[in-house]
Order: sequence, then structure tokens, then C-alpha cells
Amino acid sequence: MIDTEESEMQLTRKPITCLPVGAFTRVLARITLGVAFVACFPGCETHKKDIVTVPAPPMYDTAKAVSLAEQGLTAQRADDLDKAIGFYKQSIQANPELSGVWTNLGVAMMEKQNFPAAAEAFKHALDLSPTDSRPLVNLGVAYLERGWADQAYTYFSQALDRDPNNVDALRGAITAAQRSGREDERTLDYIKRLQLIETDPKWKQELGYRRIRMENALKDRNKGVPMPARNSPPSFPQQQPSPSALPPLTPVPIQAPPG
Repeated sequence: MIDTEESEMQLTRKPITCLPVGAFTRVLARITLGVAFVACFPGCETHKKDIVTVPAPPMYDTAKAVSLAEQGLTAQRADDLDKAIGFYKQSIQANPELSGVWTNLGVAMMEKQNFPAAAEAFKHALDLSPTDSRPLVNLGVAYLERGWADQAYTYFSQALDRDPNNVDALRGAITAAQRSGREDERTLDYIKRLQLIETDPKWKQELGYRRIRMENALKDRNKGVPMPARNSPPSFPQQQPSPSALPPLTPVPIQAPPG
């Protein structure tokens, strides 16, 4: 009788359900995570200051910036430099990432004889347009105007690394080389390169004289003949036009749109 009751009790017991290994692992992980969260929660409060918040991108009004820059360019063409500079500064406030606006601001500043401000504006344009040769040309012109021919030559050469046939950069490099007494193969290459594309009659004549002088100077150097000291004034042939007879080097503005 007892055996019968025990057998009935065994039949009425509910079977034990075994969790699959994956489910058991997930349940255990939740329990462990909950305990860990409760355990560390008070301490975690002290680390909130370490959370890095990514700022939202700046909100620039590019349409407004372009419109103001175009007004500035119109004023600049009309020789109203103060008005042009005002428009360019407002444009930069609306969007400071338009390199052409910085370039035009620099050109206007140069025309106002404010060379430090012009150089700063050109450097901003250079940072924003790392492949554009024009900011480097304008920096070269600015430094050449202040009498720093060596630094100007560097900027013109960097511009030519970006744009080998930039006429303004070639003219600038050759002029800076003449003023600093630089006579080397690189400058001779600039002279030859400009001769192929120059259209101004005065420059074409000047290049002919400079090429002859440069080639003769390099030949003498290769023969061991002492070269004149750097920065000494070169002795050009009497029939050569003076550098002042050449068209002046001027900074290059960016035409609209100034992006």
C-alpha cells in the first residue's frame, strides 16, 4: 500500500525544466549586472564629470556670408575700401570658413597699407585652402612690399609647387630672386617657364635679359669664378629696363562667388 502511494506521489510531481545553457547564462548575467549596478551606483555618481559631451557643429549662415562678401567685392571694385572691409568682416562673422572672403579682406587691407592685417588674412585663407596657390602668391606680394625678399621668394616658390604655371607666382619669384641676389638653377627654371607663357611685352623683354645674365652667372660659378655676395645689387646691362618699368605686382582678389 505504501508502495502504491509513493508511486502516485511520484507521478503527480511536476517535472524539473532545465534551462538551455545560453538562456541560463543570460539570466545569470542579468542578475550579476543588477547586483553590480546597485553596488557601484553611489560611486558612479562621482564620475559623471568625466563624461565627454560632443558639442554640436557651429551654425554658419553661408548664404548670408556669400551675400555680404559679394557686396564687399562690389565696394572694393568701386575703391570704397572701408565699406568693402566692413562687408568682409560681417561675412566672416556669418561664416569664417570661406577662404575667398579672407583673401579679399587681405587684398583690401594691403590697399589700405595695413600689411600685418593683410598677411594675417592671407594666412587664414591659406589654412582653409591647402591646395590653392593664390593665398601664397598674396603672402609673397605682401612680404615683397615690406622688403622681405627672401621670405617672399619662399611663398612664391610654395605657390609654384601647387600651380607650376601661375604667372603671378612666377613673376613674384623672379622679382624676389633679383632683389635678394639669388642666382640658382631653380630661379633660372622659373625664368624659362615664364618665357613660355608670358604675354606682357615689358616682361618678355625683361625675361630675356635676366635669362642671359643668370645663365652667364651660373656658367662662371661652375668654372669656379667667385659669385657676388647674396643681397648685393645685380649689375644688369645698360639697355635693360629698370624693375620699376615692369607692371607692379599686386595681390590677386577672388572673384565672386568667394567660397
